[in-house]
Amino acid sequence: MENKNIDTVREARKQDVVKSFFESAKEVRKTRPYATQDEIIKHAANSKAPRFYVTFENARRFISLMARKKKLPLINTNKLAMYKEIYRRYVQRVKDCSKRYKYIVLEQIIEEPAPSFYLDEQSFRGIVYRTLRERQ
Repeated sequence: MENKNIDTVREARKQDVVKSFFESAKEVRKTRPYATQDEIIKHAANSKAPRFYVTFENARRFISLMARKKKLPLINTNKLAMYKEIYRRYVQRVKDCSKRYKYIVLEQIIEEPAPSFYLDEQSFRGIVYRTLRERQ
């Protein structure tokens, strides 16, 4: 079941990354008609994302580790920042919840708009290029 969830999240992220790229192209070219693809990628990679791209199972696992003050087994600084933001929102909301509703709050949080895609420009570019190649 976990692989299906991961595939679903990856597919959603891929579609949203490409959509963000094209939206950024329109937006950037309004003010700078000769903007380079690198400028558009940079703008899109730093834009807000429609959701957090993480499965509920992974979010629950990392939030549990953070709540117990354990070190997260992550090297990727973008993923670390994403889990910290999810945890910040989680802590803020579960103060008033009974214990059995805590993970419902987590489900809601990962479906909310995120401050970014939590991808570096190179990864963002790779997703855009691979997806556009697949469509041809």
